[in-house]
Parts: sequence; C-alpha cells; structure tokens
Amino acid sequence: MNEHTINEPKNGFTFNWLNLFLGAAICYMMTNGAITDDWTFYLNLGIAVVIHELGHVIMGKSFGCAIKEMQVFLLPFVSYKPRHLSSGDSWRNIKWSLGTLPLGGVTMFRSRQSVYEDYSGSVSPFIEDKAAWQRMLISAAGVLFNIATFLIFYFALPFMSVECNELLRPLAGISLLLAILNILPVYPLDGGAIVFAIYEMMTGRKPSPTFTKICGWIGFVFIVLFFWVFPEWLGGIIDSVLKLFF
Repeated sequence: MNEHTINEPKNGFTFNWLNLFLGAAICYMMTNGAITDDWTFYLNLGIAVVIHELGHVIMGKSFGCAIKEMQVFLLPFVSYKPRHLSSGDSWRNIKWSLGTLPLGGVTMFRSRQSVYEDYSGSVSPFIEDKAAWQRMLISAAGVLFNIATFLIFYFALPFMSVECNELLRPLAGISLLLAILNILPVYPLDGGAIVFAIYEMMTGRKPSPTFTKICGWIGFVFIVLFFWVFPEWLGGIIDSVLKLFF
C-alpha cells in the first residue's frame, strides 16, 4: 500500500467509560433486570463472535482489503491499537475493540471516506472497490466460520470426555445460532449484504445509497423488535435448533 493520509486512532489502549455504563444499562433494560449470572454463556458468545468476525477479517485481507477495526460486542468500551505501520497493510494496522452490548460484533473496512487523499496504488485496499462476488464472500465468511466451528465440534463431541462435552457443547450451539441469525436477509446483517451483492452481480449496478440507508433503518427496527420487543421469536428459534441437533 502506498503511503496516504488516514484518520488513525491512537496507539495503545483506550477506554470509553460512557459506553461501559450505557451498555450495562441497556442490557439491564433489555433483560428486565434478569441478566443471567452464568457468565459462561457470555464467554461462549464472545468466542463465537470472535470466530465470526475473524472470518470477515481473514476473507477481506485475502482480497486485499484494509481493515480499520474489529469489534466484539457493540458499544466498545476498551480498544487496543498497535503502532501503525506506514508501509504495507498488516494485522498491526487493525484496531481491536471489546464492547458491553452482547448483540454480535462488527468488522469495519477502510473506505475512501476515511482517506484524505486519493489512493493511486495498483490494487485498491477499499472495500467498495472490490468485485461484487468478493464482497459477497467477505459477507458470508463470518457465517461460514461459525458453521465450520459447529460442524467440527458436533462431530467431535461424541469422542470427547464428559467434561469436554459440557465445555464445548454450548459453544457449538451458539456458533450455529449466530450463523442462522446472521444469514437472515435483513440489512445490515450479513444476509442482507449478501443479497445486495447478488443483486449487483445480476444487474451490474449497486443499490443506491438512499435505498441502502432505508434498508438499514428497516433492518435496525427489525433487529430491535426481534431481540427486544418480541424475544419469544428468538427463543423459539433457539429451542428448535437445540432440539434438532442436541
């Protein structure tokens, strides 16, 4: 990558106490004060989210994308940014963040909007310059990584000890659930991004920014209704999946 001016976050650790308390308050309201004291659930969820987001990062980097930040959970309260390398793009140029709101994660790719000067290299590092099929695979990578995690554990568990079963079975189930929820064709979930990429592959043009923004707001409302207002829908999916495989 040629040298170019970018809005770079500070190196080292940074903390956001507002997000910490805000996320804790939202969790309390979402669960009506009934936050589970089984922290192994949040640990397994965090591991599944890390695997999911690493799928996006690894696939994106394989296509030459520059990664700005990887967040595990939303409303990040602690972040770590290694010292930036001005020559080339490496894992040291990625900011790693942990949030307080356990509703998944997000991988932020560098775009032209984050660069002051036009990039003039032979291969663009920006996600919007990649082919539609590449962006489709980048969007699908997180789901594929979660499915692979589930399949590995699912077929390996019968050969493991009782202790390993108790430890890894929840992670296998959560990985599968995370894959199912993210593949829903609702933007900004991965399934919605995949639908947009397929549309571009079929028509040769991208959805308009206005349409994408509208879909994003509709998807946000859907997610809030699905996870907060009508959580019994989610509970039904979870019960069905767990009974089917476990």
